[in-house]
Amino acid sequence: FPVTIGFRTTVIAFAGAAIGYLNKVFLSPNVLLPEQVGLANLMITIALIYAQVASLGSSNITIRFFPFFNDKSKHHHGFLYAITAFSTAGFVAVSLLVVLFRKPFYEFYHQSSPLLVEYFWYLIPLALATLYFNLFDSYLRSLFRNVFPSLVYEIGLRLFITISVLLLAFGLVDFQGFVIVYVVANCLPAMLVIIYTLIIGQLRLKPISSSLLNRLGKFMVSYGVFSLLNNLSFLLMASIDALMIAGMINLGATGIYTTMVFVTSVMLIPYRSMLRVAGPIVALFWKSKELDKMDALYKKASTVNLVVGAGMFLLIWINMDSLFQFMPAEYAAGKYVFLFLGLGRLVDMAAGINGTILLTSKRYKVDLLFTSGLVVFTVLTNLALIPMFGINGAAIASMTSLILFNFLPIVTGK
Repeated sequence: FPVTIGFRTTVIAFAGAAIGYLNKVFLSPNVLLPEQVGLANLMITIALIYAQVASLGSSNITIRFFPFFNDKSKHHHGFLYAITAFSTAGFVAVSLLVVLFRKPFYEFYHQSSPLLVEYFWYLIPLALATLYFNLFDSYLRSLFRNVFPSLVYEIGLRLFITISVLLLAFGLVDFQGFVIVYVVANCLPAMLVIIYTLIIGQLRLKPISSSLLNRLGKFMVSYGVFSLLNNLSFLLMASIDALMIAGMINLGATGIYTTMVFVTSVMLIPYRSMLRVAGPIVALFWKSKELDKMDALYKKASTVNLVVGAGMFLLIWINMDSLFQFMPAEYAAGKYVFLFLGLGRLVDMAAGINGTILLTSKRYKVDLLFTSGLVVFTVLTNLALIPMFGINGAAIASMTSLILFNFLPIVTGK
């Protein structure tokens, strides 16, 4: 059953990657200016961070604790209502802080990336849609309903983005109109997964007084806070490079860099599909104490991910010069960005689902020690390397952080 789901989500992810290549490699670079590409990509990155903070760890709480609440006859003990209210309250609180403290954001980006300042307010609906998609995606994954959310996100979203770029290409909208359509396109997946949850009879938003929720609530909130800090640290470690390039260089350089990040992400498709399926399964293994099955899953995931990832890395690297022929000449500056990021990702893939296992275990707090320290390390290395090597320096910093993230726990015995 898990293998079947994993295969389906992988097929969907590869189909989405094909559409993504059309958008990121052929359409966007040839329709949009590099700084406009940088804006579009960076808005999504910032929305992800925004949503991660605002969610208060609700997605991870769902993956870890929903197996204890899963009882359709009892409306899952009011779990969906409680977790939705919890994350919505978090979004309101964080949004107030974002509005109140927007001045430092303006000051950091107004000279190097003025477009990002101009479209600042579009980040709020993007973040809200991202939060709800992630929450309902986790809920549906816990119900082993992986296929539809994957279909909407991997294929539907990319088709919506294709439409937004084509509208600009044919002169049907100006750039501001494109940004509006682009934001709406990124909001549609959240609406579709909520509608799907209603159709399958799992939109259980009725408030219920639950002794189970009262008993586990304290542990859930504690777990959510630590998983939030951990996920936020990892997300910052993965995206701080693009954010710093926009502030230290410009949005044009960010556009080239983030395009190479996407090219690198193609080799991660089997790995990410595995993680989507593995989370709820590992949580069940912890609940039933089936450590032998968890060990077998870990070894199989590591082997498959490394072999497939290495093959895709070599395939893309060998054909990199041919790929650049379909893009404006300035994008060739990203060749070694792919090399450094790709090597870092290979190490990450070889580690398999170790992060998932640790995050769903009783020792989930240990991971925060490494990720928070590595965020500081990533910021410092970017500050040192970007002035010297430009976008290649940011890629070297990210590669180094990924390698340390996966080897430090082994070396230290954690």
